[in-house]
Amino acid sequence: DPFISYIKGDNRHSIRTRYLKVINDNSTQGEDSGQDNESDTYYTDYQWQKNLEASNLRVTSGITIEEVYARSDLFQGNNSRTNHSLYTQLDKKWNRLNLSLGARYEYFSINSENTYLIDGDSINHISTGKPVFRTGLNYQMAEHTYIRSSWGQGYRFPSMAELFISANQSGLEIYPNPDLKPESGWSTEMGIKQGLQFGNWMGYLDLAAFWMQYDDMMEFTFGPWGDPETKPLYGLGFKSVNVGRTQISGFEFSLAGQGQINKDLTVNILAGYTYMNPKSLDLNEAYATAYDDSTEITYATSSSDTTVLKYRYKHIAKIDAEIQ
Repeated sequence: DPFISYIKGDNRHSIRTRYLKVINDNSTQGEDSGQDNESDTYYTDYQWQKNLEASNLRVTSGITIEEVYARSDLFQGNNSRTNHSLYTQLDKKWNRLNLSLGARYEYFSINSENTYLIDGDSINHISTGKPVFRTGLNYQMAEHTYIRSSWGQGYRFPSMAELFISANQSGLEIYPNPDLKPESGWSTEMGIKQGLQFGNWMGYLDLAAFWMQYDDMMEFTFGPWGDPETKPLYGLGFKSVNVGRTQISGFEFSLAGQGQINKDLTVNILAGYTYMNPKSLDLNEAYATAYDDSTEITYATSSSDTTVLKYRYKHIAKIDAEIQ
């Protein structure tokens, strides 16, 4: 992970790099099980930052380059992935108000040694790009009271595993999906942070409400994806698919504090609770079809509980208490 930083006046330049090699040799009693994989990752991030003290403004810009080369039995041979991005962020301070504005352009591409039939074309290269934006503000209402608000977009390209994996685990087939589309969405949050003090106890209480919305969300789904005459379990198995529009809303609060019981004992507490309502917005809209194209798959027909997204929680509570 070589890195270098250069600072001169109000300017700061930094370069962070990484080379990572992974080798998994998966064999049983010396025999190849057909599940080996190997990858090389090259990563570089250049960032320039300038502080304009007279204007209480900080400008941050940069470029990120990542290249991944993978050779995998599970991912059907040799594949490569590229992720390049350009980004800029402005951070401005006015008295008690801090404001940030940011933009980023993401570019993804994947190349495979195999060709796949996608939208009627036989291809082995997929590429796409999209700009995303974010903004946020933080305002100090009183000495220990802060309110904040933020809004930001997100964009995720399918991984090699989601696109190309082909495996059989204990008789259960996992199918590839080269037709998988990127998911995109946005999220927003509003919150307040309040400092607290009671005698020898000090801490803060944080309350926040959030809302997230996704288009073409990717989800690992059980269904009739394979040929029932040649595949195990009559073609039933798992595959990553785009399930349409989804929404996750909720609220959370957290409490962190420290107190003195006596001169020898200190108590630290960190506690929190989150409520989420993760749901599909297109319950009855077909997002995929079975192997023979005769059966349409919807969220209502593929989920045991249509009121909540798969693999999601509605309630999360935690507490950590420490005595010193």
